[in-house]
Amino acid sequence: MKLSRNVLRRLGLYGGAAVVLAVVLGLPPLLRHRTARFGVRSVDIEGLQTREETNLLREYVRIDSSNPPGRTVETARFWAERLGCEGIPFEIVGSDPERPIVVARLSGRKRGEALLLLHHMDVVPAANAAEWEYPPFEARWGEGNFRHYLYGRGTLDMKGQGVADFFAIASLRRDGIVPERDVVFIAEPGEETYTPEAGIGWVVENRPDLLEGVTDVFNEGGVNEVVGERVARFGIEILQKATVATTAFARTEKDLKAFTDLLEGRMRSEPLTVIDEVQDFLAFVAPSRSDLWGHHLSDARAAVAAGHLGEGIPEVYRALMRDMYYWTPTKAVESGKGFTSDVVGTLLPGRSGRERWEEMKVWAARSGVRLKLRFLTPDSSPAPREGRAWETLQTVLGLDPVEDADVGPYVLTGSYTNLSYLRIRGIRAYGVSPFAVNIMDAVTIHSMNERIYLPAFVDGVERTTRIVREYALSP
Repeated sequence: MKLSRNVLRRLGLYGGAAVVLAVVLGLPPLLRHRTARFGVRSVDIEGLQTREETNLLREYVRIDSSNPPGRTVETARFWAERLGCEGIPFEIVGSDPERPIVVARLSGRKRGEALLLLHHMDVVPAANAAEWEYPPFEARWGEGNFRHYLYGRGTLDMKGQGVADFFAIASLRRDGIVPERDVVFIAEPGEETYTPEAGIGWVVENRPDLLEGVTDVFNEGGVNEVVGERVARFGIEILQKATVATTAFARTEKDLKAFTDLLEGRMRSEPLTVIDEVQDFLAFVAPSRSDLWGHHLSDARAAVAAGHLGEGIPEVYRALMRDMYYWTPTKAVESGKGFTSDVVGTLLPGRSGRERWEEMKVWAARSGVRLKLRFLTPDSSPAPREGRAWETLQTVLGLDPVEDADVGPYVLTGSYTNLSYLRIRGIRAYGVSPFAVNIMDAVTIHSMNERIYLPAFVDGVERTTRIVREYALSP
């Protein structure tokens, strides 16, 4: 899921719960595939179109699992059939028959340090489907200069990654390999409406036995900065801000403006604070930032202390260093009695979302505004940069045979995933994207004409298999 496009535009970010963000410093995708180490190689597009993983993704995308309503009976059946064919033990669980959860486990030689591969089966509705270039649930190939693309809702967010997770666990079974430690596969519902209690939250609360031994989790949320087709940086998401999402109601537009002016004042009065995760994230991305502030990012704390990063810096940086508030344009309510606006707060670690919600209600009341809570994410909690999962990502991505890219931490300020639900419970959970997705494709997430570049998809499936094997098989 993502915040409103207005919020993300202000942040300079796009994407969603399937956050696959990319920064394009060069050209859009070309019709040939570049590798960083081996120059240019031709792409056999017909061969890629007939691969098993490609056909599986097309079948998956053709299942309409729009949320709302969030019905995932067919997608759960889809995974049950495939896991059964591979001989991988699985269960279908959950309390809502319309939104089942699929949990599979490939057992290893020992318990402990189990890896969870988590993805969500639901997708955001395909608004304005008649205006799509290709129907959103037909999984059609592009044409002309876009014949290297597969179009369809969920290709990026996040059925493509679900397919990659499946092949990673299935390849171990097919090769007759018993891993050193367990690998767990979970396909959950409810993510796009931020209802973790319908998915991974239900498992945590009702069937903790299915997560026995799990210490590390990979999910969506990784940010790969892309130049043309090439990954310049593999960004591993380690932190996302907490979110308090509300809808504000007032008798007059003036009252709403008074409330948002109050929020604006509170933002401007809060000093910039650079936590460790943000310091390291900014140092990681600084080489790619050519704006007026970019050269200060390698030591953000010193830049803040020297006054180089003040109110004039873009929100994409400022949002990393303080709590922020965003609101949509005011509009009249349907009854014609009063006005409304969506108001969202995003909070750094150390702030309580529940307490902030109570504070926001008091602030709103002072202006004659009433707030309705839409959702409240868990408090922001960073993932530790240590342990088997973190080390595995550093090793495998750092030695990637396709991309010669740096690997480092990434922080999200305007997006969230269910990883926040797990981190607050002490589980090492990381946002990882195996795909090279440039900004022109990333902006189709939660929008029209969602698509994935087929060479990047196949590379990503193979990359996921390498990551999982390193984690599961190393001594």
